[in-house]
Amino acid sequence: MVRQNITYQQQHLYHLSHQPSGEENSLWLVFHGYGQLGNFFLRKFSALFHPTTLIAAPEGLNRFYLKGFSGRVGANWMTKHERENDMANANNYLNALMKNLRQQLPLLQSIHVLGFSQGAATMSRWICQAGLDLDKVVFWGGAPAHDLDPNLLQKTLANCRVIAALGEEDPFLKTENFQVQMKQLTVPGIAQLQIKYYPGGHELETGLLKEIFLM
Repeated sequence: MVRQNITYQQQHLYHLSHQPSGEENSLWLVFHGYGQLGNFFLRKFSALFHPTTLIAAPEGLNRFYLKGFSGRVGANWMTKHERENDMANANNYLNALMKNLRQQLPLLQSIHVLGFSQGAATMSRWICQAGLDLDKVVFWGGAPAHDLDPNLLQKTLANCRVIAALGEEDPFLKTENFQVQMKQLTVPGIAQLQIKYYPGGHELETGLLKEIFLM
């Protein structure tokens, strides 16, 4: 057997808190976790919708039925199968999305990103190659990807406000993988790290979410 790759044009969706007016000065990109969809994830931010803040929810490129062969559908950002291609495709999609949003936001002053669970790893991979001037980077129930260049990650986060939002009852935080990946945020080069705990498990918590948005 011979393996070959092909490059082709692809269409993919994303969801916004509102139709851009051009008056927005702040942009949030929020990355959902494994098995979620962008539109349902975006609803969790509805209490924070505001005319001057645009919230954009990209969606993982891979979709699947959550149970069996029908019913509810979820998305993921990558699996171990063809992971390098999945990561490259996700970065290309997110770069195109960011370019599109910039064109619609002439008054944009600040860019923030939030990654939940698996979305935190995808977010970290993307920002490390995107060259953005970021204000806040939020790791919610997730950590940077394990395979990032440590120097590149530190350089990317050096001038950002970095926030880790951790649920006191989140079982994921007790795993060895998470503990190892979180150590990437505690090195001296990332001086602006804030760790915030909330009562609850592997989920967004509205009170802390609002606090972070207003910081």
